[in-house]
Amino acid sequence: MSWLFRRKLQVETAKNIVEQKGISRPEAYVWREEIPHPDNLSEFAKFYRENAVVYAAINSLANMIVGVGFFTEAEDQKAKELVDAYAETVGLDQILIQTCKSMLIYGYAPVERYWQNSLLMLKPLPPETVYVRMDRKGEVLGYQQKVFGSTVDFALEEIVWFCHNIMPGMPYGVGLIQPIYTLLKYKSKILEDICKIVHRYASPLNIWVTRADVSSLKQAVENRQPDEDIFIGRAAPEDVNVKTLEMDPRGRYVDYLEIINQEIYEGLQAPLLTYLRNATEASARTQLESIQRTVDGIQRYIKRVVEKEVFSLVVEKKGLKEVPRIRWGKPTTGVENLTFRDVAMLVQAYVLTSRQAVDLLRKMGLPIEGSEPESVKTEENVKPERRWRVEVLP
Repeated sequence: MSWLFRRKLQVETAKNIVEQKGISRPEAYVWREEIPHPDNLSEFAKFYRENAVVYAAINSLANMIVGVGFFTEAEDQKAKELVDAYAETVGLDQILIQTCKSMLIYGYAPVERYWQNSLLMLKPLPPETVYVRMDRKGEVLGYQQKVFGSTVDFALEEIVWFCHNIMPGMPYGVGLIQPIYTLLKYKSKILEDICKIVHRYASPLNIWVTRADVSSLKQAVENRQPDEDIFIGRAAPEDVNVKTLEMDPRGRYVDYLEIINQEIYEGLQAPLLTYLRNATEASARTQLESIQRTVDGIQRYIKRVVEKEVFSLVVEKKGLKEVPRIRWGKPTTGVENLTFRDVAMLVQAYVLTSRQAVDLLRKMGLPIEGSEPESVKTEENVKPERRWRVEVLP
């Protein structure tokens, strides 16, 4: 069989494939269109609010991803001005911050999309209240919100679905807390036990033991204040034995916590100050580069969703065709690439005056204080008049 014949056969076969047949959710339980949430979803937000490491990691990553701001680019100036005005009107910066944090905490972030007086409105919804309706082949049919016994159905086009680490058959994605959920519980329990131990043994506990009935010992311990000893029974001094309880220094609690912390830091993938403080300059730079690659990937995903699901509708509403592109960070003007030598050459070439050069140097970050120098005030670099010499050839 020749290569040309095989290629023709492949093309003909591809034309006959008109329907998908794969099943995306092969779970054993009875099929339901409403996909249940991942386990322990309600506790993820609690860890974000109460765990300092998780709180710092989520906020740091969200600020690196969307907190840097964005600007738009487009050949059609009308389209650019339209989406810029729209983003300012609806507060798109704040919406993206909330959406990004929900993605990192829960793994997904539903945003309601609706028209109000010809303005496309965006409203972030609590992720733990929104469910996905999906068929067995993985096609999303719609969404459903359940709050205090009330149910709200959303059509497919009414929700913009942001998802982090989405997998086939898993429409809710995987957030940063889910892989370290068990470790966070272990750490919380260890810290709770350590606090109890410190509180119990902060002041040495003296137990006075006698031959009398010790059934009242339990009541004495329960009623004891942290700085009080325990006295049981009545007896002569020679019948009393005093024992002092102290904390056992052999308990290596710090080692256990260090192992758990390392696993948590690895799972959060965030520039935590505690983790970077003990790193060398080279290793810290490598860690930040790895984190930046993660940030770049999430930025690229959010950019595509906003352009397709938001900007495209805004420009189509006004009859425009080009959809402006999002660029993260601040717009560049070209001044960032100039050097002081370049400025000096521009002055020598009479492209810039001295005053313009000083203004440009200030924009480049050179701390020039006060007003212009006296030489700049009294003189301006004026291009000298050229004098031509005419020679008459014989």
